[in-house]
Amino acid sequence: MAGMSSEEAMLSDVCLTRLADELGSESRSLGIFLGLPKVTVDRCFANHPHDMEASVIEILTKWRNKTRDRGAEAQIAQLVQALREVSRVDLAEKVMDGDYLVRGGTGAPVQETMDFEEGESDSIPYPVQAEADAAPPQGSIHTPNHGQGIHVQETTPAAANRAPPPTYPLGRMVGRALIINNIKFPTRHQENRRGMEKDSHDLEQVLKKLGFKVTTKLNLNSTEMKKAIRKFVETKDHSYSTCLLVSVMTHGSGPDAMGTDWRGVKLHQDIFRPIISSSIACPKIFIMQMCRGGELDFGRWRADASRPSDDPEDEDSDSSVSDSDEMVDDEDLQVDWVEVEQSLQPTDSDSVILFACADGRKALRHSLEGSVLIQSVVKVFDEHGRDEDIDTLFTRVRHEVANCNASIDIDGSLRIVKQAAETRVFLRKKLFLQCQQNT
Repeated sequence: MAGMSSEEAMLSDVCLTRLADELGSESRSLGIFLGLPKVTVDRCFANHPHDMEASVIEILTKWRNKTRDRGAEAQIAQLVQALREVSRVDLAEKVMDGDYLVRGGTGAPVQETMDFEEGESDSIPYPVQAEADAAPPQGSIHTPNHGQGIHVQETTPAAANRAPPPTYPLGRMVGRALIINNIKFPTRHQENRRGMEKDSHDLEQVLKKLGFKVTTKLNLNSTEMKKAIRKFVETKDHSYSTCLLVSVMTHGSGPDAMGTDWRGVKLHQDIFRPIISSSIACPKIFIMQMCRGGELDFGRWRADASRPSDDPEDEDSDSSVSDSDEMVDDEDLQVDWVEVEQSLQPTDSDSVILFACADGRKALRHSLEGSVLIQSVVKVFDEHGRDEDIDTLFTRVRHEVANCNASIDIDGSLRIVKQAAETRVFLRKKLFLQCQQNT
């Protein structure tokens, strides 16, 4: 930072806030590398159990105030070294470039100074600013220095491109999970979801393996489903969680997930919104095992793929059939029916919803092997859940689901049925299913 004196450069509250906004799971370690006692760092997090950014701001403020007498240059050098120690070289470079510093306490970013003789400024290229708070000029400019020097801010687009995407902070625990699996429907025995105990059991086991604290509820009526959601939001402590997860497995009708009493629980109003709009600060994950319409997906052949049949009627046939056209007699293949509200909109960000199938399609499940979606989630979480972010994990899930083939009897003819899962991502950062202890 050539030309910048310790009297000019300082870390203001605004600058610390901007820095805290870019820090994630490494913030706790940063406090230690800045020389704060571990008990002090822990207390900062305890003071703001629902607000990671506020905790980080308090840590940085305590450090700045504690080391103020060392001078700005020593503070900046220590901060740069600490950021490098926690592998945030991108932020260290920004600090060195003056992105988080102010001049004279004005709140304006520090601009490096270069002294020129009068009349030499004609050849100075952009970016050049006559004052720290001046608007960036367009192209090259002529700015007389009036004896004060010309402030030049270096731009490092390459460094900016190297910056990793932001990551949600890790909590003391991975999180809590709620699984609702409706299998038996007393008033409609023909709708019983045979063998689906395997789905909730397998998902519970893999989530526990990842560190979740799991609550599983089987066969809830509509009132009990709403009550379970409210209890999960209001009585469970999510303040130390990296995230929370809710999975609902059931039949449906229209925009509703069905209770065992065959009464609907609205997806948006009764499941998504109470959780997303709650005071819980951590990101929310939803895994919904239910169909989204009445059509089976018989797939389509890629141009470079070989077809198993040369029958011209097969080539001209529609790729899907309506619910009224199909006859499903296969004992092992069961198909849910649900139509998700197409106008579904989240009331807040920091959430991700995984649907079993594409809009308008039916989801597939096997009476012995479980559903295609949940078993794909279990496999992916088991193999990659500790290492990859949730968006990458769900990409793997969609790949697994798409590669699954199910056979179904249609009018005496065995047909292959496909399924494509869908993810709606409203996350602002990368989310890992980890906690501070196992990173």
